[in-house]
Amino acid sequence: MLQVTTKMYRLQLQTLSEKARPWCNTRLGFPSKSGTEPSAQGDCVLFNALLTFAGVKEAFGYIPECIAEDGRPVRSPDLREAPSETDAFSKDMLLGVLLWTLVTRDPAPLERLIGYINRTGCLCERPSDRRCTMTPQMTYLTNAVAKAVGCKARLKGDWLPGWLFAALEVASALVTPLGYQCHLLSVKALIVRLLGQSSVVVPEILARRDSGNPWFLYLAGDSDRAALTLLSLNVQPGKGSQWSWERDSEEKAWHDSMGWDVLFLTNLLKD
Repeated sequence: MLQVTTKMYRLQLQTLSEKARPWCNTRLGFPSKSGTEPSAQGDCVLFNALLTFAGVKEAFGYIPECIAEDGRPVRSPDLREAPSETDAFSKDMLLGVLLWTLVTRDPAPLERLIGYINRTGCLCERPSDRRCTMTPQMTYLTNAVAKAVGCKARLKGDWLPGWLFAALEVASALVTPLGYQCHLLSVKALIVRLLGQSSVVVPEILARRDSGNPWFLYLAGDSDRAALTLLSLNVQPGKGSQWSWERDSEEKAWHDSMGWDVLFLTNLLKD
């Protein structure tokens, strides 16, 4: 864990965690948004990786089930037979695989996925846009994680030096629109931190730009403020369709919390 919050908030955080638990969809057998339609599972690779980082047991087995034996990735085990254009795996989801790999230290799913990317040149069979086409930044980060956990395979075309990767991430944190794109930057910053590299600047920029986002505050090292911010929000289940911390805080997405987003943060802050 990144930092332990003051003991005085633990009881309140535990109460909030217990309040949110009934909102959490378990009908599919893994953490997801409410409902059983494919859209409820769309971003679950990333969400389950974050929940794994936070120690939520239900999430640990999700990512291995999303990487087939031949390395083909899918967004959900339930979508393995879906046409690839409706279940296009993305670089966003790759971040989830990388985070899960660092937390569990299990190289096998990533090893298979790297082989698939090297064979096909991208993350999905029929790319209709650039979301599943690898970039120099993602190639660099994937190989850094592969090295850290002892994968034998490496992605081809890794030419980006580490200092340039870091500079590009800082520049992105300064100009990227608030919302899910900044959330992805925060996940990359977490991965960099787990790799043992310096990752202070990006979290501090994100926390300064959106000080109402308790996840950004936590990542920046201000656990007490993160706890106070989380506890001050009127978190509600709504339709259960939002991972609140990937939205601009001005949207107040926590009024439509999927529940798992609350468990994620309360687990990090109260333990």
